[in-house]
Amino acid sequence: MAHKATNLRALKRQRTVRLAKLLSRAFFLRQRGQKAAMYNLICDEMVSLGGVYVKFLQGVLLNGKVMKQWTNPNRLKIFENLDTEPLDVIKILQTELPPAQLSEIVSVQATPFAAGSFGQVYLAQHRNGRNIIIKVLRPQVRELLRHDLRLLGVFTRRFTAGEYKNLNLKLDQAIKEFRDVTLRETDYIAEAAFARELFEAYKDHPYMVIPETYMELCTPHLIVQDYLGGISAVDVLKQREHGVDPVTYIAEQLGSDLDTQLITLGIETLRGAFNLPRIQGDPHPGNIRFLPDNKIGMIDFGIAAESPTNKAAFFGIIDQWGRLYKEKSDISSLFEQFMRFFVNDLYKALRKISSYQQSRTPAVGHDSPAKEPFNLPKELGQMVQEILHSALGTTDLQTTLEDGRMIHVFNKLVNDGNRFGLVVRLESSEMLRATQTYMTMIEALGRRRIVIPQVFTQAARIIEAEHPDIRTQSEESISITQALETINSWLERVAMRDPALFEKLIRRIKLNNISKPPAALKKKEAEPSNA
Repeated sequence: MAHKATNLRALKRQRTVRLAKLLSRAFFLRQRGQKAAMYNLICDEMVSLGGVYVKFLQGVLLNGKVMKQWTNPNRLKIFENLDTEPLDVIKILQTELPPAQLSEIVSVQATPFAAGSFGQVYLAQHRNGRNIIIKVLRPQVRELLRHDLRLLGVFTRRFTAGEYKNLNLKLDQAIKEFRDVTLRETDYIAEAAFARELFEAYKDHPYMVIPETYMELCTPHLIVQDYLGGISAVDVLKQREHGVDPVTYIAEQLGSDLDTQLITLGIETLRGAFNLPRIQGDPHPGNIRFLPDNKIGMIDFGIAAESPTNKAAFFGIIDQWGRLYKEKSDISSLFEQFMRFFVNDLYKALRKISSYQQSRTPAVGHDSPAKEPFNLPKELGQMVQEILHSALGTTDLQTTLEDGRMIHVFNKLVNDGNRFGLVVRLESSEMLRATQTYMTMIEALGRRRIVIPQVFTQAARIIEAEHPDIRTQSEESISITQALETINSWLERVAMRDPALFEKLIRRIKLNNISKPPAALKKKEAEPSNA
C-alpha cells in the first residue's frame, strides 16, 4: 500500500512538471506568432499524457482551427485507438466476479482491441453465443483524475479564456462542467445503467442500434456489453483524408447510404431531447458505428446529456433553423429563439414589457389595418439581422448558412466583445455539447449541406407530431417590476460595452415609453449634453 501511494505521488509530481513546461513552451511559441507549432506541441503532449487530457482533445479536435493546425498524421487515433497498458484481464475478472457470473463468460482475448481515455476493451464470448466486449477501467484512473483535472483547469484558464468571452460564458463554469462530466465517466455502474436505459428505448427501432448491457456482469471496474461491429466514423474520416468519398466508401463496404444513417442519428438525437430523460452525450466519431441495411449504432455511454427543461424553447431553435434552410425564416426569428433558450430571463422580461406596452396602445378602429403585436425580442433580432447584413454586405445568408459559418458569424460580428451584454444560462450545456459534437462530425465528413437541413426540418415535423402542444407552451410569468430589473441590468451592461449600440437600442425598442424607465436610461438622460 505504501509503495502504491509513493508511486501515485511520483506520478502527480511528474504530471505537474510536464504541464508547467508545456505552459512555458506554449507561451513562448504564441508570443513568437508560431501558432501552428503551439497547437502541435499542446496536442501531442496531451496525447502523451493520456486520460483526461485526451478527453479534452476529443472535445476540441474537430474544431476547425485545431483540425487544420494539428498536423500529426495519427491524430484521429485519440477517438478509439489510444495506447494500452499491460493488464491481466483474466485475473481482473476473477477478482471482480463471483463464480456464477464468471461462468457466463466462456472465453476472453488477452489483448485489448481498443482503448479509450479511461478504459481498455477486450473481445470475449458470452455463454449465449454472442460476441461481447469487456471494458476494464484503467488502474489508478480515479486516484489521478482529480489532480489531472486541477492541472487541466490551470492550463485552460491560461490558454482558452479568449475562446469564451462571447456571450459572457464564465470559464470557471465551463471548467466545472467538464470536471463534473469527466468524473461521472469513471462511474461504471452509472454508465452501465444508462447504456441499458438506451437499449430499452431503442431495441425496437428499425435503424438505431444500441448494444445490450449485461448488468449482472457489470461492476465498478467492468462493463460487459454485446459487441457492435460495423465501421466507425473515425475510419470513414481517415478514408476521406486519403481522398476517398465517404458516401461511396460506406456504400461499397456496407451497402448502406451514409447520408440516411447520419440523418437518422441527428433526428434521434433531437427527438431524444423530447422523449427521453437523457441522451448519449458524446457522439464523437469513435462512438459511432455505421452498419449494413442503413442502420447506425452508438457505443460508450459514459456521458449522458440531460434533456432541456425548456423544451418549447429548444424546439423553437430546431424549427427556426430548419425554416432558415428553406428560406422560410430569417435571422431575427432564429435569434429570438436563441434568446428564449439561452437568455430566458431577458427574453421573458422583454416579452412582458411588450405585452405591457401593447395593453397601453389605443385600439384601432374597425376600418384600420391591424398592427402586428409589439414584440421586443423580435425587434432586437431585427437589429441583429441588420448588423449581419451590414457586416456581410448582403442580405442573402444562404451561402453563409450552407458553409457552416452562421454561428461563427454571429459570435464574431454580432456579439464580438459581448457587445449585446447577454448573460447565458447553460442549464442544458451537456445537450448543447452533444448537438455540437454531432454537427462538427457531419462537417468533418463533408456532409453538412445534405444532412443538416434534413435533420432540422424532419426532426421539427416529427417532434411536433409527437408533442402537438409544443408551440403553444407558455413561459412562466414574471411581474413588471422583475422585468424592469432584468432589462435595467442588461442595458447597463450594453452601455458599458458599446455606448453607440445602447443608443440604437433605446431608439429602436422605445424603452423610454415605459412609465418607469430603466435606471440605465434615466442615468443617460441625466448626463449633461455636449451640445
